[in-house]
Amino acid sequence: MSEPRLLDDAQVRSFVANGFLRLAPDVPPSRHAEIDALLRDAVENEAWYGNNILARVPQMHDVLECSVVRGAVASLAGPDYYLHPHRAVHSSTPVEGAAERPPPEANAPPMGKGSRAGSGWHQDAQSPLARARHHTARFLVGFYFPHETPVAMGPTRMQGGSHLYAQLVAPHGVVLERVPAGTFFLLHFDMVHAGFPNQTERTRYMVKFVFARTRPPIAPTWNNAEAGWRRPADCIPAFDLPATWGYLWSWLRGAPRRRNAAGAAGAIAAFDAADQAQRLEAIYRAASGDVDDLAAALLVHAGQGRHRRELAKDDASGRFLPRDAAHSRRGWSERAVVMEDAAYALAAAGERALPALTALLAHPDPWMQINAAFALGEMGAAAKAALPALVRLLDSPHQVVVRQALDGISAVGVGFAVALPKVELLLAESNPAWQEPQVGRGWTGEDQVRMNAAELLLAAATAGEALPEVERLAAAALGDKNGYVSAIATEALQRIGTPAALAAALRFLACRRWDDTLRRAKPF
Repeated sequence: MSEPRLLDDAQVRSFVANGFLRLAPDVPPSRHAEIDALLRDAVENEAWYGNNILARVPQMHDVLECSVVRGAVASLAGPDYYLHPHRAVHSSTPVEGAAERPPPEANAPPMGKGSRAGSGWHQDAQSPLARARHHTARFLVGFYFPHETPVAMGPTRMQGGSHLYAQLVAPHGVVLERVPAGTFFLLHFDMVHAGFPNQTERTRYMVKFVFARTRPPIAPTWNNAEAGWRRPADCIPAFDLPATWGYLWSWLRGAPRRRNAAGAAGAIAAFDAADQAQRLEAIYRAASGDVDDLAAALLVHAGQGRHRRELAKDDASGRFLPRDAAHSRRGWSERAVVMEDAAYALAAAGERALPALTALLAHPDPWMQINAAFALGEMGAAAKAALPALVRLLDSPHQVVVRQALDGISAVGVGFAVALPKVELLLAESNPAWQEPQVGRGWTGEDQVRMNAAELLLAAATAGEALPEVERLAAAALGDKNGYVSAIATEALQRIGTPAALAAALRFLACRRWDDTLRRAKPF
């Protein structure tokens, strides 16, 4: 692999404000054409491969590992980022009959029969079950278009600047334009986007990838020349969020945020505002204010059962369905979890919020525990002193609390040894109370607990901490029934890199080797 081509300040500023970047991978055009042909053949003549599509069309690794894509992801998610096991093919089939092209901002215009690209405006759900919605660059999405996609073919639409929203609002800043063959869009995970009708005679394909950060930033990982934030020249949103964007810029630089107490007065009153720009600025202005006031603002939401999902009901039978009700209520869901605005503000307040957040971990309301665990994780190594209290949450009877505690410990990025005994129990023992499927695909709370535990092992391996113990646990996790767990454990073993770790990973992968020459034309 060639050296990664890192982003510059202008590109990172554009990502912070707009929420996405358009990349041109340094891959020969013939490779994109080959990928397009193989992808079409696999999807249209073989099967729907889901997460296995990258194994079926491994030529896509050339795109993922090229210097442009690798450099952009490393610039935003750190050089130790992880290619998440989830990936998906999005197809848009031709719309039947002549129809007028809808306006770019249209919500859910009709798509072609059998399309696997939703045309309704949405923010992606995590897979297989929910994670928190982070304002920081914890998760990125890649949209790869192997073939030329004119507007008439229905490229993916995006709303510039929408990646920090708690809820959907009237469409604005819509980006809908011709996509050249081989284009790779890199998005903040929570970007509001949607498909668009295909009015040509050829099916449109796009492949989605997810990238995950594995350690908190301690310094810029792009070609950073300037310390201060300023609005980018190509800013799409009409609004300006100097406090919000400035915080995210500083976070990426691993630099402490300068406190401006003068801007904090009255900001808490704008928490949960319908106007998302007003709400975001309130969060990051309030972060400079009194920590006790922020903790009190979070405690207002205690005792309301917000750790419990609101499930949809079947209209005919009245039975609850394994999916979340359509609403904008703040609370747990199995798509993605928007924390309370006060939790984001406490995270941004930094180390001075540590005592208040540590105390909230012991609050009897699971929703308070979830929000506090999230905020502590966002603080990175500054929250190391709270790790013993976070680890105690791994004994919670609530699988949603355990999941967020595991994520919080991973995000702190240091001091993993204290958590490993509990992590071993979570990976080795089954909890009968966590076996109910949470979504239609059958994933249980325990499935996600195990996946988050494996990601903690990966974070520890990346940090180089407690490696003998992490190696032992990761090797044992290769046999887990959850395929996400074994994939993440394999990556952890590769990063540990001892002969025994590499041998365990190689044995696991060799037993699952895919013979790419066995396409339909060859019986053996």
